[in-house]
Amino acid sequence: MNDRSAEIPGGGVSFQHPALLASLADEQDAAEADRAVTVIIGVASPALLCSLESLVSGIEGLAFGCSAPTTDRLLACCMEAGDCIALVDPALGPQGLRAFMQLLRMMAAGVRVVLISDMNSPHMLREAIRWGASGFVEKTAPPAEIRAALVAAARSERYLSPRMAEDLADSFVLRDLTPRERNALAVLTRGDCNKLISSLHPNWQ
Repeated sequence: MNDRSAEIPGGGVSFQHPALLASLADEQDAAEADRAVTVIIGVASPALLCSLESLVSGIEGLAFGCSAPTTDRLLACCMEAGDCIALVDPALGPQGLRAFMQLLRMMAAGVRVVLISDMNSPHMLREAIRWGASGFVEKTAPPAEIRAALVAAARSERYLSPRMAEDLADSFVLRDLTPRERNALAVLTRGDCNKLISSLHPNWQ
């Protein structure tokens, strides 16, 4: 079949016409852009912001929205974007994590928050999850890990790195121990064997 065999009866433009194909491709690109989830990046460091913008721009299904080096700018961008992901450093706001998350939820109900921070204590992780964060990554995390967190958020899923998840699980285990069990664990971590622990602390037998 040659190109002319694809013409519309009665004379028309061939479906293989370069201009038509280019137009269809443009429409497809526009439709994909409309389906992409907007990512707002809220970090104060220009160097980190630049690397995160480049990372987000290369992830299929995501679209970089704007950069927000201040809380006010972050809120404005999220409110304008509506359904979006905020990749944000909680230190951007002076309110503390709980107040920061509540403020974001109140001002931009459709935002999915992925926190990026150099502080990741089990307590902070628990607070982040409690107040609705979709993910938590370290600033020094490899690009693949940040990408995984953003993709999970776009799917309305949650993401923690394996190490963070392990630390969080360990913290819950320790919280469930009695004071006496915690003391015994502390002795064990110093390398003392069970027999020595029992001889030193008969009540723990």
